[in-house]
Amino acid sequence: MSQSSTRDSLKTIGEFGLIRQLKQQWSTSSPWIVKGIGDDAAILKTRQGQQLLISTDVFIEGVHFDLASQAPKDVGWRAGVANLSDVAAMGGSPLYLLVSMAVPVRIPPKNIRELYRGLKDACAPCHVELIGGDTSSSPSHMFLSLTIVGSVRANRALTRHGAEVGDHIYVTGTVGDSNAGLRILQTRSNNLRRFSPSTAEKFLIRRHVRPTPRIRIGRLLVDRKLAHAAIDLSDGLSSDVGHVCEESQVGVEIRGKALPLSSQLRAFARQNNLDPMELALQGGEDYELLFTAPAKHHQKVLNVSRQTKVPISCIGEIKPKTFGQQLELPEGRKQKLAKKSFNHFGNR
Repeated sequence: MSQSSTRDSLKTIGEFGLIRQLKQQWSTSSPWIVKGIGDDAAILKTRQGQQLLISTDVFIEGVHFDLASQAPKDVGWRAGVANLSDVAAMGGSPLYLLVSMAVPVRIPPKNIRELYRGLKDACAPCHVELIGGDTSSSPSHMFLSLTIVGSVRANRALTRHGAEVGDHIYVTGTVGDSNAGLRILQTRSNNLRRFSPSTAEKFLIRRHVRPTPRIRIGRLLVDRKLAHAAIDLSDGLSSDVGHVCEESQVGVEIRGKALPLSSQLRAFARQNNLDPMELALQGGEDYELLFTAPAKHHQKVLNVSRQTKVPISCIGEIKPKTFGQQLELPEGRKQKLAKKSFNHFGNR
């Protein structure tokens, strides 16, 4: 090991040296921050006519990410988007972020700085400020805990419990790409150095490691009072639409042929003898928005799509609770909508 690499280690720079590096990497300037990093707690000013949104997520090496197949910068980006997407689903604006981490001493500080760079790059377009967190050592794996603070117009936040019978169900972008990208990475993880992905595979991998939070769409849905309920697609479309149905006490009919599937996903499915519709229904971490809106707002929803240049597809309709949760297959036959997303406790 070189002398320079020895100096740049967690043992050498220590916890507070690492904190100083990260603080310098992500400076703050918001006039709403009275006190940021460096004290026991941050102090913030509140904004008139707004309500706060607060969400938190954990990311564990070996469960949510694999440093053997993912660059630290990509891990940071995905962690950031997961939190940004929670705020987007409620029609809010992300404001502040707190990041806590436990890191094994084996991980070089440059990798942690790269992770923070990815996190900052994901948050920069939304002008999110880093206001605190915590660091600790870990005996084996890296552990991240992110808490995001956002704001939304008072009493206007979108939730999972507002869906009404007769609402159309919409989804942004395309679905299932992240699922396919993860499968590619998992299949190739033992041979990454000699792996030359095709153009379609590169697209799917990027959709997994660099998802896009739909912040602007969420805000427009709130500002124009278009949606009744919303959720971001983190667990998988079939499970997430089920969450909306359960909270709203309604049923649903999803039209399989209406699911927005990318040409790259279709090609991947053909090459691997997979059903692209199943990849879309069961795949998580697309971080697209799924929302319900009255049928009378259909044209206005399409206007949001044109304004943001993001496809928005109508994929079904909210039904009475007695209807259940059903999937209409492309040939017209209907079946129960299966929920097969990842379960942290059931899949172990």
